[in-house]
Amino acid sequence: MPKIENTTGMPINLIIDELKSDDIRKRIHSVKHLDLIASTIGPDRTKNELIPFIQELLDDDDEVLIELVDSLSRNFVELVGGQAQVLLPTFEALCRVEDASVREKAANQIKKCLTQLPDQKKVEELSIGIIKRLNDSDYYMAKNAVAILIPAIFNQVSQNNQNELINIILKMSQDQIHQVRKFASIYFQDLVKHFPLVNETFIQNILNSFIKDEQDFIRMYIVDALIQTSKTPFFQKQQNFVLNMFKQLAEDQSWRVRYYFCDKLAEIGEAVTKEGYRKNFQNYHLKFLQDSEPEMKSIAALKIERVSTLMDPDDILNKLIPLLKTIQSDTNAFVRNALASSVLALCPIIGKKNTSEQILPIFLTLLKDQDSEVRITLFKKLSLITNVLGVDSLSQSVIPALTELAQDKNWRIRASTIEVLSFFARAIGPEFLSDKVLKLLLDWMGDKVFSVRQTAIQQTAQLISILGLAWADKNLLTKIWAFQSIQNYLHRLTVLFTINQITSQLNNEYIIKTIVPILQSMAKDSVANIRSNVCKTSIQLAKEKGGNIADPMKKILQTLSDDQDAEVKYQAKSALESL
Repeated sequence: MPKIENTTGMPINLIIDELKSDDIRKRIHSVKHLDLIASTIGPDRTKNELIPFIQELLDDDDEVLIELVDSLSRNFVELVGGQAQVLLPTFEALCRVEDASVREKAANQIKKCLTQLPDQKKVEELSIGIIKRLNDSDYYMAKNAVAILIPAIFNQVSQNNQNELINIILKMSQDQIHQVRKFASIYFQDLVKHFPLVNETFIQNILNSFIKDEQDFIRMYIVDALIQTSKTPFFQKQQNFVLNMFKQLAEDQSWRVRYYFCDKLAEIGEAVTKEGYRKNFQNYHLKFLQDSEPEMKSIAALKIERVSTLMDPDDILNKLIPLLKTIQSDTNAFVRNALASSVLALCPIIGKKNTSEQILPIFLTLLKDQDSEVRITLFKKLSLITNVLGVDSLSQSVIPALTELAQDKNWRIRASTIEVLSFFARAIGPEFLSDKVLKLLLDWMGDKVFSVRQTAIQQTAQLISILGLAWADKNLLTKIWAFQSIQNYLHRLTVLFTINQITSQLNNEYIIKTIVPILQSMAKDSVANIRSNVCKTSIQLAKEKGGNIADPMKKILQTLSDDQDAEVKYQAKSALESL
């Protein structure tokens, strides 16, 4: 049994007492450390005392129960001596609580516990008992766990019990309470995997029941079940039935159902093969791109990247791209953003000539989009088009757009734009990082918003890791080190923060030659905050690099230990003592 170290700083008896505290914060703290309590008192007392006591806590607040199910899910089987069945009554009780996340976690833990029981007959006895009790519970939410558990144990029980489980699901699918029908529809996909144990007639009856349901959130989950049936021999036997079901969902009156169907189009295509997709479902995707609901157009545009791999290249050119040209100027920014995230995936499929003629105009339109998020999204996919057309042909268009984003009034957009640089460096190489682009990075380092400056510093470290220290020193770092002479002290701080960020990437020779003179100079800065940060940087370098770096750092700290500012003096002396 694992022995767990007490890192709480509290006696174990006090942690146990907090289980009964009136203060919810203390109960949560104690419940978080149930594994520590169990490890301390041993398996026998855990089974005979702690577990029964825990069962008295099951009417507690949701916050406590969330922590409770999480704690019991962490290696607790080992803490009860490997006897998983001891935990089953507690998890069963947690399947009846109000919080959905607790019920689902508890049901999944029952599944896990059952797999750890050696006696198959015992597994059947326990699992059927749990399912029947939960199904008969006065609290209908307990049927959530029933829908989860039945597929998990279906192929491990007798024919008679299988028939009984099928009847339970059939009744759930027709229950008057729509939430119960929803549970059945969500997890039916797990049950159909057991075909032919789950017979053909039953699957058809359930699916027919679901597709006629008045609740759209019940109908939409049939998509997942149909995808699973398409992967079983059921599809070969009932192909027309499955395809017809899919088509009914694609044409459903509820946009939510059509949305869910579109979101799963790639999985549907993979299940029914490319030929099946092209024949039966391709036109639905093209239709969704023209839907009156912006949500439908958005999800259809998002799926271009994946479903295009199922399409014939001629259909992409003649049917898909003409529609994309109409939505590139859609009034809804979410639609345009979705298009920006996926349209460039077509480039490798249709080749250089068609990319230049068909995709490049769409790219250039989106590159000038009035919404900054659209342009940011497009930049993150840029390598897909540059790999086909090359960097040179696009640089004249890309750099002005990047410059505009770099000056966006929204600092979050500026920060997101910075993150694009390392992506360019990795995907395209140093040739993209021209003087104009690097000037943008330097401008960001002087931004008035700290988060933007910090992101720029982090990107500098990324560029070094991608392109190497020699490239960075020649093209970027020497310009950053020049910030130490700028009047604004925030710029001077940027020098020190950059050194801190890239310390691990610097070799000792570079530190001695370049960094030490910088720190020696900045140790004399007129602003105490700068000198204070010189202390922090010096101690970091000394500890991380050691060797011949520690001595010059100590000299800088010794100089600062006589500083006129009390805080700087204290920092320097403390740093020296720690070396």
